[in-house]
Amino acid sequence: MPRLVNRSRVAATPSASSVAEMPSYQPPACPLNDGARRALGDLSSNRGTAPYEMQLKDSTRHLGLAVGDLQERLYARRQRLEGLQDKRSETGADKTAEEVRLEHHMQDFEPQVDALTRESEAAVRSLIDMKAELDDEAALLGDLYTTAATTHNTNVAAAAQRLAREAEDGNEAEEEKETVVPSTVDSFRELRGEKHEQYAALGHHQRYGRNNDYVGFKKIWHDAAAGEDGPPLADASKWFRPNGEPVLDRPGASNRRSTMGAADEEEDDDDIAVAREVLSLNCPLTLRPMEEPYSNVKCKHTFEKSAVLGYLQQGGGQVQCPQTGCSETFSKARFNDDFYLDQAMLRKIQRAKQTQRNNELNEDEMEEDPVDGDESVLMQTQRPAGCRAPKQERA
Repeated sequence: MPRLVNRSRVAATPSASSVAEMPSYQPPACPLNDGARRALGDLSSNRGTAPYEMQLKDSTRHLGLAVGDLQERLYARRQRLEGLQDKRSETGADKTAEEVRLEHHMQDFEPQVDALTRESEAAVRSLIDMKAELDDEAALLGDLYTTAATTHNTNVAAAAQRLAREAEDGNEAEEEKETVVPSTVDSFRELRGEKHEQYAALGHHQRYGRNNDYVGFKKIWHDAAAGEDGPPLADASKWFRPNGEPVLDRPGASNRRSTMGAADEEEDDDDIAVAREVLSLNCPLTLRPMEEPYSNVKCKHTFEKSAVLGYLQQGGGQVQCPQTGCSETFSKARFNDDFYLDQAMLRKIQRAKQTQRNNELNEDEMEEDPVDGDESVLMQTQRPAGCRAPKQERA
């Protein structure tokens, strides 16, 4: 049976060549109204980033304290092991059970501490990147609001002038020309992309070596890993290798003994003895022990927060560093940028207070304990500071 064809439908169907290409879809655009401009202004002024910034700062501080505790424990156990090894080499005795235990323990403990330290350092840099992104977005929102308000005022003024000219000429209102309204969201994304590229182009020293939070983390790590008699912290320009990898090589005599000969070690020790910085726990302004130690980013000198704020308040504008021999200048307007809470110094102050309390407690016990004969005196003098006497001895 022949197939029937609807010729009218075939004739009505246009050919592919006659179909006009449709333009790509463009979302409708319109200028921001008064309510939208006010909302953008409120967002730029009251964005509510303070809780996030506080969380980022607290996270950085906790990471630094955790790394400091780990490095202090590792340093103490390494010192204990080296002491046993030195004693054995002097006496020629065999290894003790304690030395064997510490050697096996350090084989696992030291790599774990190093791995956790590197993970924490990477997390600190990530937190600093988040903080920089928050600051950039806050600045961009302010710029967008200023642009929107300026554009609106310009358009209103131009419209008023056009209406005034038309009224004077007696002509009817001309048809407004079509204008392209930029999308606020697209502008924000474009500007944020530019900020991200600018930040990524900075070197690691510019991004982190000059950041107060990273400086505090680095000092805590170094002081705990190097110990009280270790070498000073290297300049911030040497904290990263050319490929961006952080330098976390453990400082101190233990690391030097394993990487250099005895002659080089002796020469390096002399250089370190000259370069080692003597830090005081007293504020140079009040001459009293510090409670809130704030250090300067440029000259590294540390002061009590209330004391240095008072010093800056009295000076008015630019003032010279109160530390003798320092020529750096400060200003109260840049206090938050130039000064930071020195967590490493705060840990030293807390340890010094704890040591003083232990010594006072030990002295009190020494006065209370009766001294009978030379043997009791010898036992008292050999007891380490901060250790309580056994019950039977006190009895």
